[in-house]
Amino acid sequence: MRKIIKRKIFIFSAFIFGILISTYIKSLDSNKMYITLENKKEIESQIEKTKKEVNKLKETKISYEKKLENYEEVMDDENKSIPDLMEEELKFLKEMSGMSKVSGDGAIITIKDSDKELASGQNPNDLIVHDIDIIRVINDLKKSGAKALSINGERLLPLSKIKCSGATITVNDKTYGQPFIISAIGDKDILMASMISPQSYANLLKDGYGIYIKVEQKDGMTINSYKKSI
Repeated sequence: MRKIIKRKIFIFSAFIFGILISTYIKSLDSNKMYITLENKKEIESQIEKTKKEVNKLKETKISYEKKLENYEEVMDDENKSIPDLMEEELKFLKEMSGMSKVSGDGAIITIKDSDKELASGQNPNDLIVHDIDIIRVINDLKKSGAKALSINGERLLPLSKIKCSGATITVNDKTYGQPFIISAIGDKDILMASMISPQSYANLLKDGYGIYIKVEQKDGMTINSYKKSI
């Protein structure tokens, strides 16, 4: 009986001694830090956020380096001046922000509700133009290099809100009726292709749902600047 008790005491003591040694060895490495799963996720999220910030800073650095190169080229060119370069940059920013009118070739897209008969069991909403439809068409034009856009003559800004309600559309807090006429200035062939290609969203609306869509190229277009209503 005593041998059994002694054996148990010995095993228990060895177990405790092992834990103490393990703890001591771990404490010798000051670089190790033990965290919870929740802390691990927070750190990973912070790392991802920091990576994005670093990438943005890299993009900003590249942009400034490009501008610096432009200024250095101007300084070496007797036919150019820094004020001229600044004027070009200002013109570009005004065009991109919608604060100045833009002229050039482009495309005109006319969109309105389908005039097809509603089929048995078909959802009436399938034959109506929704704001998401206009937004997706606009996004396709932007991806295709459109440098200026308007809807029914209303200049689109980077933060313009587009909302459809029935047969009307509201852009920059102004409401317009159908048809919705989208004007886009850019490479007219590329803009045209982005609207009529079989994979385009505009083509899906036209052939898939019967929405009326007409796409045409136009030379010498002008899209006016944004004018805030008083």
